[in-house]
Amino acid sequence: MIKILREVKKEELIDFMYNIDINDSKLYDEVRDKNSIGIFQISGKTATEVKEQVKPKNFAELNAISALARPGTIDFVDEYVRSKNGEFKKYPEIIDNLLIDSSGIVLFQEQLMSIFNKIGGFSLEETNYVRGLMKKLGKADKKPEDLKSWSKVVKRFIKNSEKNNLKKTDAEFIADDLMKMSSYSFNKSHSSSYTYISIMTLYLSVYFRKYFYSSILDYEVDRDKYLLEAIHSIKNHGYEIIPPDINGSGSNIVPGKNNKILFGLMNIKYVGEKAVEVILANKPYNSVIDFILKTRDRSVTSRVIVSLISVGSFDKMYLNRKKLIVMFERFWKEKKSVKIHEKLKALWEKINEETNRIPGLSTTITDLRNYEKEYFGMCLFTSLFTKDRIDAFKAMKKQNLIHLNFEDVTLYSMKTPVCLNYIRAFKDKNQNEMAFVDIEDINGNVLSVPVFASYWKHVREHFIPNSVYLMNLYKDDNGKTLFGQRAWTRSEFTILRMIKKL
Repeated sequence: MIKILREVKKEELIDFMYNIDINDSKLYDEVRDKNSIGIFQISGKTATEVKEQVKPKNFAELNAISALARPGTIDFVDEYVRSKNGEFKKYPEIIDNLLIDSSGIVLFQEQLMSIFNKIGGFSLEETNYVRGLMKKLGKADKKPEDLKSWSKVVKRFIKNSEKNNLKKTDAEFIADDLMKMSSYSFNKSHSSSYTYISIMTLYLSVYFRKYFYSSILDYEVDRDKYLLEAIHSIKNHGYEIIPPDINGSGSNIVPGKNNKILFGLMNIKYVGEKAVEVILANKPYNSVIDFILKTRDRSVTSRVIVSLISVGSFDKMYLNRKKLIVMFERFWKEKKSVKIHEKLKALWEKINEETNRIPGLSTTITDLRNYEKEYFGMCLFTSLFTKDRIDAFKAMKKQNLIHLNFEDVTLYSMKTPVCLNYIRAFKDKNQNEMAFVDIEDINGNVLSVPVFASYWKHVREHFIPNSVYLMNLYKDDNGKTLFGQRAWTRSEFTILRMIKKL
Protein backbone atom coordinates (compact mmCIF):
# COMPACT_ATOMS: atom_id res chain seq x y z
CA MET A 1 0.00 0.00 0.00
CA ILE A 2 2.90 2.37 0.77
CA LYS A 3 4.24 1.79 -2.74
CA ILE A 4 0.90 2.89 -4.21
CA LEU A 5 0.79 6.02 -2.06
CA ARG A 6 4.24 7.00 -3.33
CA GLU A 7 3.02 6.77 -6.92
CA VAL A 8 -0.16 8.79 -6.47
CA LYS A 9 0.04 12.58 -6.58
CA LYS A 10 -0.30 14.17 -3.15
CA GLU A 11 -3.25 16.34 -4.16
CA GLU A 12 -5.14 13.15 -5.07
CA LEU A 13 -4.81 11.79 -1.55
CA ILE A 14 -6.50 14.57 0.44
CA ASP A 15 -8.39 13.13 3.42
CA PHE A 16 -7.28 9.61 2.53
CA MET A 17 -5.91 8.06 5.71
CA TYR A 18 -8.60 8.83 8.26
CA ASN A 19 -11.53 10.28 6.40
CA ILE A 20 -12.55 7.51 4.01
CA ASP A 21 -16.33 7.14 3.94
CA ILE A 22 -16.77 3.63 5.30
CA ASN A 23 -20.38 3.71 4.08
CA ASP A 24 -19.30 4.21 0.45
CA SER A 25 -21.25 1.52 -1.44
CA LYS A 26 -18.55 1.30 -4.13
CA LEU A 27 -16.14 -0.18 -1.58
CA TYR A 28 -18.50 -3.04 -0.81
CA ASP A 29 -19.29 -3.56 -4.50
CA GLU A 30 -15.53 -4.06 -4.89
CA VAL A 31 -15.45 -6.64 -2.08
CA ARG A 32 -18.26 -8.62 -3.69
CA ASP A 33 -16.63 -8.46 -7.14
CA LYS A 34 -15.22 -11.94 -7.85
CA ASN A 35 -12.36 -10.29 -9.76
CA SER A 36 -11.19 -8.07 -6.92
CA ILE A 37 -7.60 -8.77 -5.89
CA GLY A 38 -4.99 -7.56 -3.41
CA ILE A 39 -7.46 -6.60 -0.67
CA PHE A 40 -5.87 -6.86 2.76
CA GLN A 41 -7.28 -9.78 4.78
CA ILE A 42 -10.03 -10.37 2.19
CA SER A 43 -8.23 -11.81 -0.85
CA GLY A 44 -6.86 -14.92 0.87
CA LYS A 45 -8.44 -18.26 0.03
CA THR A 46 -10.36 -18.71 3.31
CA ALA A 47 -11.53 -15.09 3.49
CA THR A 48 -12.62 -15.22 -0.17
CA GLU A 49 -14.80 -18.26 0.55
CA VAL A 50 -16.29 -16.49 3.58
CA LYS A 51 -16.96 -13.23 1.71
CA GLU A 52 -18.78 -15.11 -1.05
CA GLN A 53 -21.19 -16.41 1.58
CA VAL A 54 -21.50 -13.22 3.63
CA LYS A 55 -21.68 -10.77 0.66
CA PRO A 56 -20.84 -7.78 2.91
CA LYS A 57 -22.65 -4.48 2.43
CA ASN A 58 -21.24 -2.46 5.34
CA PHE A 59 -18.29 -2.15 7.69
CA ALA A 60 -19.78 -4.42 10.37
CA GLU A 61 -20.26 -7.25 7.89
CA LEU A 62 -16.76 -6.75 6.46
CA ASN A 63 -15.45 -6.81 10.02
CA ALA A 64 -17.31 -10.06 10.57
CA ILE A 65 -15.37 -11.62 7.67
CA SER A 66 -12.08 -10.65 9.37
CA ALA A 67 -13.28 -12.48 12.49
CA LEU A 68 -14.97 -15.44 10.78
CA ALA A 69 -11.99 -16.40 8.61
CA ARG A 70 -10.24 -17.89 11.65
CA PRO A 71 -9.88 -21.45 12.94
CA GLY A 72 -12.03 -20.80 16.02
CA THR A 73 -14.92 -19.10 14.25
CA ILE A 74 -14.95 -20.51 10.69
CA ASP A 75 -17.62 -23.03 11.74
CA PHE A 76 -20.00 -20.15 12.52
CA VAL A 77 -20.13 -18.77 8.94
CA ASP A 78 -23.35 -20.50 7.94
CA GLU A 79 -25.04 -19.48 11.20
CA TYR A 80 -23.87 -15.88 10.74
CA VAL A 81 -25.23 -15.68 7.19
CA ARG A 82 -28.60 -17.17 8.16
CA SER A 83 -28.84 -14.93 11.22
CA LYS A 84 -27.86 -11.85 9.17
CA ASN A 85 -30.60 -12.68 6.67
CA GLY A 86 -33.20 -13.09 9.43
CA GLU A 87 -33.54 -16.85 8.87
CA PHE A 88 -32.08 -17.99 12.18
CA LYS A 89 -31.92 -16.91 15.82
CA LYS A 90 -29.33 -18.71 17.89
CA TYR A 91 -29.62 -17.32 21.41
CA PRO A 92 -32.31 -16.00 23.74
CA GLU A 93 -33.03 -12.27 23.49
CA ILE A 94 -31.00 -11.37 26.60
CA ILE A 95 -27.87 -12.69 24.85
CA ASP A 96 -28.94 -11.45 21.42
CA ASN A 97 -28.99 -7.86 22.68
CA LEU A 98 -25.26 -8.09 23.42
CA LEU A 99 -24.51 -9.26 19.87
CA ILE A 100 -26.22 -6.60 17.75
CA ASP A 101 -22.99 -5.70 15.92
CA SER A 102 -22.45 -9.27 14.76
CA SER A 103 -25.98 -10.35 13.82
CA GLY A 104 -26.53 -12.44 16.95
CA ILE A 105 -23.36 -14.54 16.65
CA VAL A 106 -20.40 -14.40 19.05
CA LEU A 107 -17.35 -13.36 16.99
CA PHE A 108 -15.16 -11.26 19.26
CA GLN A 109 -13.42 -11.77 22.59
CA GLU A 110 -15.07 -8.63 24.00
CA GLN A 111 -18.48 -10.21 23.35
CA LEU A 112 -17.75 -13.39 25.29
CA MET A 113 -16.35 -11.25 28.12
CA SER A 114 -19.53 -9.15 28.06
CA ILE A 115 -21.69 -12.28 28.28
CA PHE A 116 -19.74 -13.57 31.28
CA ASN A 117 -19.93 -10.11 32.88
CA LYS A 118 -23.55 -9.13 32.29
CA ILE A 119 -25.19 -12.55 32.28
CA GLY A 120 -22.78 -14.69 34.32
CA GLY A 121 -22.05 -12.16 37.06
CA PHE A 122 -18.26 -12.14 36.57
CA SER A 123 -16.32 -8.96 37.23
CA LEU A 124 -14.47 -7.41 34.29
CA GLU A 125 -11.19 -8.57 35.77
CA GLU A 126 -12.57 -12.10 36.08
CA THR A 127 -13.80 -12.10 32.47
CA ASN A 128 -10.24 -11.40 31.33
CA TYR A 129 -9.13 -14.45 33.34
CA VAL A 130 -11.87 -16.50 31.59
CA ARG A 131 -10.67 -15.25 28.19
CA GLY A 132 -7.11 -16.34 29.00
CA LEU A 133 -8.33 -19.71 30.27
CA MET A 134 -10.28 -20.32 27.07
CA LYS A 135 -7.18 -19.50 25.05
CA LYS A 136 -5.27 -22.20 26.96
CA LEU A 137 -8.06 -24.70 26.37
CA GLY A 138 -7.94 -23.97 22.66
CA LYS A 139 -4.62 -25.85 22.47
CA ALA A 140 -4.51 -29.52 21.56
CA ASP A 141 -2.57 -30.37 24.74
CA LYS A 142 -4.96 -29.31 27.51
CA LYS A 143 -3.76 -29.35 31.08
CA PRO A 144 -6.00 -31.16 33.63
CA GLU A 145 -5.94 -28.17 36.00
CA ASP A 146 -7.21 -25.87 33.23
CA LEU A 147 -10.09 -28.25 32.44
CA LYS A 148 -10.96 -28.32 36.16
CA SER A 149 -10.90 -24.50 36.28
CA TRP A 150 -13.17 -24.30 33.24
CA SER A 151 -15.64 -26.67 34.86
CA LYS A 152 -15.86 -24.31 37.86
CA VAL A 153 -16.32 -21.30 35.53
CA VAL A 154 -19.19 -23.01 33.71
CA LYS A 155 -20.95 -23.99 36.96
CA ARG A 156 -20.76 -20.41 38.22
CA PHE A 157 -21.92 -19.06 34.84
CA ILE A 158 -24.95 -21.37 34.80
CA LYS A 159 -25.90 -20.53 38.40
CA ASN A 160 -25.72 -16.76 37.87
CA SER A 161 -27.42 -16.97 34.45
CA GLU A 162 -30.49 -18.50 36.10
CA LYS A 163 -30.73 -15.34 38.22
CA ASN A 164 -30.99 -13.39 34.95
CA ASN A 165 -33.91 -15.61 33.82
CA LEU A 166 -31.74 -17.70 31.48
CA LYS A 167 -32.65 -21.39 31.44
CA LYS A 168 -30.03 -23.87 32.56
CA THR A 169 -30.11 -25.66 29.18
CA ASP A 170 -29.58 -22.32 27.38
CA ALA A 171 -26.69 -21.41 29.69
CA GLU A 172 -25.02 -24.79 29.11
CA PHE A 173 -25.46 -24.43 25.35
CA ILE A 174 -23.95 -20.92 25.41
CA ALA A 175 -20.96 -22.02 27.51
CA ASP A 176 -20.24 -24.90 25.11
CA ASP A 177 -20.61 -22.59 22.13
CA LEU A 178 -18.20 -20.04 23.56
CA MET A 179 -15.64 -22.79 24.10
CA LYS A 180 -15.76 -23.64 20.37
CA MET A 181 -14.29 -20.28 19.48
CA SER A 182 -11.51 -20.54 22.03
CA SER A 183 -8.93 -22.03 19.61
CA TYR A 184 -8.55 -18.68 17.85
CA SER A 185 -10.64 -15.55 18.04
CA PHE A 186 -10.08 -11.87 17.43
CA ASN A 187 -10.63 -9.10 19.86
CA LYS A 188 -12.86 -6.51 18.23
CA SER A 189 -10.33 -3.67 18.29
CA HIS A 190 -7.80 -5.86 16.50
CA SER A 191 -10.36 -6.99 13.95
CA SER A 192 -11.65 -3.46 13.36
CA SER A 193 -8.11 -2.18 12.79
CA TYR A 194 -7.49 -4.90 10.24
CA THR A 195 -10.82 -4.20 8.58
CA TYR A 196 -10.04 -0.50 8.28
CA ILE A 197 -6.82 -1.41 6.48
CA SER A 198 -9.02 -3.54 4.21
CA ILE A 199 -11.14 -0.44 3.61
CA MET A 200 -8.02 1.55 2.71
CA THR A 201 -6.92 -1.03 0.14
CA LEU A 202 -10.48 -1.15 -1.22
CA TYR A 203 -10.42 2.62 -1.55
CA LEU A 204 -7.17 2.46 -3.50
CA SER A 205 -8.52 -0.36 -5.65
CA VAL A 206 -11.67 1.62 -6.54
CA TYR A 207 -10.34 5.16 -6.90
CA PHE A 208 -6.68 4.66 -7.85
CA ARG A 209 -7.07 1.41 -9.74
CA LYS A 210 -4.21 1.72 -12.23
CA TYR A 211 -1.69 2.47 -9.46
CA PHE A 212 -3.13 -0.32 -7.33
CA TYR A 213 -2.95 -2.92 -10.09
CA SER A 214 0.55 -1.87 -11.13
CA SER A 215 1.78 -2.38 -7.58
CA ILE A 216 0.10 -5.78 -7.29
CA LEU A 217 1.68 -7.00 -10.52
CA ASP A 218 5.07 -5.67 -9.46
CA TYR A 219 4.75 -7.60 -6.18
CA GLU A 220 3.54 -10.83 -7.82
CA VAL A 221 5.91 -10.75 -10.82
CA ASP A 222 8.15 -13.54 -9.45
CA ARG A 223 5.25 -15.73 -8.26
CA ASP A 224 4.11 -17.51 -11.41
CA LYS A 225 0.68 -18.82 -10.46
CA TYR A 226 -0.38 -15.72 -8.54
CA LEU A 227 0.83 -13.44 -11.33
CA LEU A 228 -1.37 -15.20 -13.90
CA GLU A 229 -4.37 -14.98 -11.57
CA ALA A 230 -3.72 -11.28 -10.98
CA ILE A 231 -3.39 -10.62 -14.72
CA HIS A 232 -6.67 -12.41 -15.37
CA SER A 233 -8.52 -10.35 -12.73
CA ILE A 234 -7.00 -7.10 -13.96
CA LYS A 235 -7.93 -7.83 -17.57
CA ASN A 236 -11.50 -8.56 -16.47
CA HIS A 237 -11.63 -5.00 -15.13
CA GLY A 238 -10.85 -3.66 -18.59
CA TYR A 239 -7.12 -3.06 -18.23
CA GLU A 240 -4.59 -3.99 -20.90
CA ILE A 241 -1.25 -5.32 -19.74
CA ILE A 242 1.45 -4.71 -22.31
CA PRO A 243 5.08 -5.84 -22.73
CA PRO A 244 8.05 -3.58 -21.96
CA ASP A 245 8.72 -0.73 -24.36
CA ILE A 246 12.20 0.75 -24.70
CA ASN A 247 10.91 4.32 -24.64
CA GLY A 248 7.81 3.92 -22.48
CA SER A 249 8.88 1.59 -19.70
CA GLY A 250 10.58 2.46 -16.44
CA SER A 251 12.42 0.11 -14.12
CA ASN A 252 9.33 -1.63 -12.79
CA ILE A 253 5.69 -2.19 -13.74
CA VAL A 254 3.88 1.16 -13.97
CA PRO A 255 0.51 2.48 -15.14
CA GLY A 256 0.53 3.79 -18.69
CA LYS A 257 -1.91 6.00 -20.55
CA ASN A 258 -5.62 5.24 -20.42
CA ASN A 259 -6.23 1.72 -19.08
CA LYS A 260 -2.81 0.30 -19.86
CA ILE A 261 -0.28 -1.19 -17.46
CA LEU A 262 3.28 -1.42 -18.73
CA PHE A 263 5.85 -4.03 -17.71
CA GLY A 264 9.22 -2.68 -16.59
CA LEU A 265 12.70 -3.29 -17.94
CA MET A 266 13.83 -4.84 -14.64
CA ASN A 267 11.14 -7.51 -15.09
CA ILE A 268 13.15 -9.00 -17.99
CA LYS A 269 15.62 -11.79 -17.28
CA TYR A 270 19.28 -10.78 -17.77
CA VAL A 271 18.47 -7.05 -17.70
CA GLY A 272 20.17 -5.76 -14.56
CA GLU A 273 19.84 -2.60 -12.53
CA LYS A 274 22.97 -0.94 -13.95
CA ALA A 275 21.87 -1.63 -17.52
CA VAL A 276 18.43 -0.14 -16.80
CA GLU A 277 20.03 3.01 -15.37
CA VAL A 278 22.00 3.50 -18.59
CA ILE A 279 18.95 2.80 -20.79
CA LEU A 280 16.69 5.22 -18.91
CA ALA A 281 19.37 7.94 -18.84
CA ASN A 282 19.69 7.97 -22.64
CA LYS A 283 16.03 7.96 -23.69
CA PRO A 284 14.38 8.54 -26.11
CA TYR A 285 15.48 6.28 -28.97
CA ASN A 286 14.29 6.63 -32.56
CA SER A 287 15.64 3.31 -33.90
CA VAL A 288 17.40 0.13 -32.82
CA ILE A 289 20.79 1.36 -34.01
CA ASP A 290 20.17 4.66 -32.20
CA PHE A 291 19.68 2.63 -29.00
CA ILE A 292 22.86 0.62 -29.61
CA LEU A 293 24.93 3.77 -30.16
CA LYS A 294 23.54 5.67 -27.18
CA THR A 295 23.91 2.82 -24.68
CA ARG A 296 27.49 1.75 -25.36
CA ASP A 297 28.29 0.68 -21.83
CA ARG A 298 29.79 -2.45 -20.30
CA SER A 299 26.51 -3.18 -18.51
CA VAL A 300 24.41 -3.13 -21.71
CA THR A 301 25.73 -6.39 -23.11
CA SER A 302 24.61 -8.32 -26.18
CA ARG A 303 22.64 -10.63 -23.86
CA VAL A 304 20.78 -7.61 -22.45
CA ILE A 305 19.90 -6.36 -25.95
CA VAL A 306 18.77 -9.81 -27.14
CA SER A 307 16.55 -10.03 -24.03
CA LEU A 308 15.03 -6.61 -24.81
CA ILE A 309 14.37 -7.58 -28.43
CA SER A 310 12.89 -10.97 -27.51
CA VAL A 311 10.17 -9.58 -25.22
CA GLY A 312 9.09 -6.87 -27.65
CA SER A 313 10.82 -3.79 -26.26
CA PHE A 314 11.63 -2.65 -29.83
CA ASP A 315 8.35 -3.73 -31.47
CA LYS A 316 7.36 -0.14 -32.28
CA MET A 317 10.60 0.22 -34.26
CA TYR A 318 10.99 -3.27 -35.72
CA LEU A 319 8.13 -5.74 -35.44
CA ASN A 320 9.80 -8.99 -36.53
CA ARG A 321 11.66 -10.07 -33.40
CA LYS A 322 13.23 -13.21 -34.82
CA LYS A 323 14.69 -11.33 -37.77
CA LEU A 324 15.90 -8.49 -35.55
CA ILE A 325 17.72 -10.96 -33.26
CA VAL A 326 19.52 -12.51 -36.25
CA MET A 327 20.42 -9.05 -37.55
CA PHE A 328 21.65 -7.79 -34.19
CA GLU A 329 23.78 -10.87 -33.47
CA ARG A 330 25.51 -10.56 -36.86
CA PHE A 331 26.06 -6.85 -36.27
CA TRP A 332 27.52 -7.44 -32.80
CA LYS A 333 29.89 -10.05 -34.14
CA GLU A 334 31.09 -7.98 -37.10
CA LYS A 335 31.40 -4.59 -35.42
CA LYS A 336 34.39 -5.77 -33.40
CA SER A 337 36.15 -2.69 -31.99
CA VAL A 338 34.65 -0.12 -34.37
CA LYS A 339 33.62 3.01 -32.44
CA ILE A 340 32.87 5.58 -35.17
CA HIS A 341 29.10 6.08 -35.31
CA GLU A 342 28.90 6.55 -39.07
CA LYS A 343 30.74 3.30 -39.72
CA LEU A 344 28.51 1.45 -37.25
CA LYS A 345 25.36 2.85 -38.91
CA ALA A 346 26.63 1.79 -42.32
CA LEU A 347 27.37 -1.71 -41.02
CA TRP A 348 23.86 -1.90 -39.54
CA GLU A 349 22.27 -0.93 -42.87
CA LYS A 350 24.42 -3.45 -44.76
CA ILE A 351 23.42 -6.28 -42.40
CA ASN A 352 19.77 -5.17 -42.54
CA GLU A 353 19.76 -5.52 -46.33
CA GLU A 354 21.48 -8.92 -46.16
CA THR A 355 19.08 -10.20 -43.51
CA ASN A 356 16.07 -9.14 -45.60
CA ARG A 357 17.17 -11.69 -48.20
CA ILE A 358 17.20 -14.62 -45.73
CA PRO A 359 13.98 -16.72 -45.98
CA GLY A 360 12.14 -18.29 -43.04
CA LEU A 361 12.67 -15.55 -40.46
CA SER A 362 9.02 -14.83 -39.68
CA THR A 363 8.23 -14.72 -35.96
CA THR A 364 5.64 -17.37 -35.08
CA ILE A 365 3.37 -17.69 -32.05
CA THR A 366 5.61 -20.52 -30.86
CA ASP A 367 8.61 -18.19 -31.08
CA LEU A 368 6.83 -15.50 -29.09
CA ARG A 369 5.80 -17.94 -26.38
CA ASN A 370 9.32 -19.37 -26.19
CA TYR A 371 10.73 -15.85 -25.82
CA GLU A 372 8.30 -15.09 -23.01
CA LYS A 373 9.06 -18.35 -21.19
CA GLU A 374 12.79 -17.65 -21.50
CA TYR A 375 12.75 -14.03 -20.35
CA PHE A 376 9.65 -13.82 -18.10
CA GLY A 377 9.50 -17.42 -16.90
CA MET A 378 5.99 -17.86 -18.33
CA CYS A 379 3.75 -16.83 -21.21
CA LEU A 380 2.20 -13.50 -20.29
CA PHE A 381 1.19 -11.81 -23.52
CA THR A 382 0.87 -14.41 -26.27
CA SER A 383 -2.10 -16.80 -26.10
CA LEU A 384 -2.36 -20.17 -27.81
CA PHE A 385 -6.01 -19.35 -28.36
CA THR A 386 -5.54 -17.77 -31.78
CA LYS A 387 -8.42 -16.17 -33.66
CA ASP A 388 -8.67 -19.20 -35.96
CA ARG A 389 -8.90 -21.57 -33.02
CA ILE A 390 -11.48 -19.44 -31.20
CA ASP A 391 -13.61 -19.25 -34.37
CA ALA A 392 -13.40 -23.04 -34.71
CA PHE A 393 -14.38 -23.55 -31.06
CA LYS A 394 -17.36 -21.23 -31.43
CA ALA A 395 -18.51 -23.22 -34.48
CA MET A 396 -18.21 -26.45 -32.43
CA LYS A 397 -20.19 -24.84 -29.62
CA LYS A 398 -23.04 -24.02 -32.02
CA GLN A 399 -23.23 -27.71 -32.87
CA ASN A 400 -23.27 -28.55 -29.12
CA LEU A 401 -20.03 -30.52 -29.43
CA ILE A 402 -18.13 -28.73 -26.65
CA HIS A 403 -18.44 -26.43 -23.68
CA LEU A 404 -16.94 -23.14 -24.88
CA ASN A 405 -15.58 -21.98 -21.50
CA PHE A 406 -15.69 -22.74 -17.78
CA GLU A 407 -19.01 -20.95 -17.30
CA ASP A 408 -20.63 -23.37 -19.77
CA VAL A 409 -19.51 -26.48 -17.86
CA THR A 410 -22.47 -28.40 -16.39
CA LEU A 411 -23.12 -31.67 -14.55
CA TYR A 412 -22.77 -33.36 -17.95
CA SER A 413 -19.17 -34.12 -18.95
CA MET A 414 -18.13 -32.59 -22.27
CA LYS A 415 -14.89 -31.49 -23.87
CA THR A 416 -13.83 -27.90 -23.18
CA PRO A 417 -10.95 -26.05 -24.89
CA VAL A 418 -8.27 -25.23 -22.30
CA CYS A 419 -4.66 -24.13 -22.18
CA LEU A 420 -2.73 -26.25 -19.68
CA ASN A 421 -0.49 -23.87 -17.75
CA TYR A 422 0.91 -25.85 -14.80
CA ILE A 423 0.94 -29.33 -13.33
CA ARG A 424 1.45 -30.07 -9.62
CA ALA A 425 1.74 -33.80 -8.90
CA PHE A 426 1.75 -35.20 -5.35
CA LYS A 427 0.75 -38.24 -3.28
CA ASP A 428 -2.84 -38.55 -2.06
CA LYS A 429 -3.78 -39.96 1.36
CA ASN A 430 -3.40 -43.50 -0.02
CA GLN A 431 0.10 -42.67 -1.33
CA ASN A 432 -1.07 -42.82 -4.94
CA GLU A 433 0.12 -40.06 -7.26
CA MET A 434 -2.52 -37.54 -8.38
CA ALA A 435 -2.25 -33.97 -9.63
CA PHE A 436 -3.78 -30.54 -9.81
CA VAL A 437 -3.67 -29.00 -13.27
CA ASP A 438 -3.95 -25.25 -13.69
CA ILE A 439 -5.98 -24.61 -16.85
CA GLU A 440 -7.19 -21.50 -18.65
CA ASP A 441 -10.23 -21.11 -20.92
CA ILE A 442 -10.59 -18.93 -24.03
CA ASN A 443 -11.79 -16.00 -21.89
CA GLY A 444 -8.68 -16.08 -19.70
CA ASN A 445 -10.46 -17.60 -16.69
CA VAL A 446 -8.12 -19.78 -14.62
CA LEU A 447 -9.00 -22.91 -12.64
CA SER A 448 -7.04 -25.45 -10.64
CA VAL A 449 -8.63 -28.84 -11.34
CA PRO A 450 -7.86 -32.13 -9.54
CA VAL A 451 -6.99 -35.19 -11.61
CA PHE A 452 -7.46 -38.11 -9.24
CA ALA A 453 -5.09 -41.06 -9.08
CA SER A 454 -7.40 -43.40 -11.01
CA TYR A 455 -7.24 -41.00 -13.97
CA TRP A 456 -3.75 -39.58 -13.47
CA LYS A 457 -1.89 -42.88 -13.92
CA HIS A 458 -3.29 -43.10 -17.45
CA VAL A 459 -3.08 -39.47 -18.60
CA ARG A 460 0.04 -38.06 -16.93
CA GLU A 461 2.30 -38.88 -19.89
CA HIS A 462 -0.10 -37.04 -22.20
CA PHE A 463 -0.25 -33.76 -20.25
CA ILE A 464 2.26 -31.16 -21.46
CA PRO A 465 2.32 -27.64 -19.98
CA ASN A 466 1.77 -24.68 -22.31
CA SER A 467 -0.38 -26.73 -24.66
CA VAL A 468 -4.01 -26.53 -25.78
CA TYR A 469 -6.36 -29.44 -25.12
CA LEU A 470 -9.96 -30.40 -25.59
CA MET A 471 -10.48 -31.76 -22.08
CA ASN A 472 -13.52 -33.44 -20.57
CA LEU A 473 -14.82 -31.34 -17.68
CA TYR A 474 -17.96 -31.53 -15.54
CA LYS A 475 -19.30 -30.09 -12.30
CA ASP A 476 -20.03 -32.14 -9.21
CA ASP A 477 -23.09 -31.61 -7.02
CA ASN A 478 -21.29 -28.83 -5.13
CA GLY A 479 -20.54 -26.90 -8.33
CA LYS A 480 -16.83 -27.77 -8.35
CA THR A 481 -15.27 -28.27 -11.79
CA LEU A 482 -13.55 -31.66 -12.20
CA PHE A 483 -11.70 -33.54 -14.91
CA GLY A 484 -13.30 -36.69 -16.33
CA GLN A 485 -16.90 -37.77 -16.04
CA ARG A 486 -19.42 -38.38 -13.27
CA ALA A 487 -19.57 -42.14 -13.91
CA TRP A 488 -16.18 -43.49 -12.82
CA THR A 489 -14.48 -45.81 -15.30
CA ARG A 490 -11.55 -48.25 -15.19
CA SER A 491 -11.10 -48.28 -18.94
CA GLU A 492 -7.79 -46.72 -20.01
CA PHE A 493 -9.18 -46.30 -23.53
CA THR A 494 -12.19 -44.32 -22.23
CA ILE A 495 -10.00 -42.19 -19.97
CA LEU A 496 -7.56 -41.31 -22.77
CA ARG A 497 -10.50 -40.18 -24.92
CA MET A 498 -11.20 -37.52 -22.28
CA ILE A 499 -8.24 -35.46 -23.53
CA LYS A 500 -7.23 -34.41 -27.00
CA LYS A 501 -4.10 -32.33 -27.50
CA LEU A 502 -4.34 -29.77 -30.29
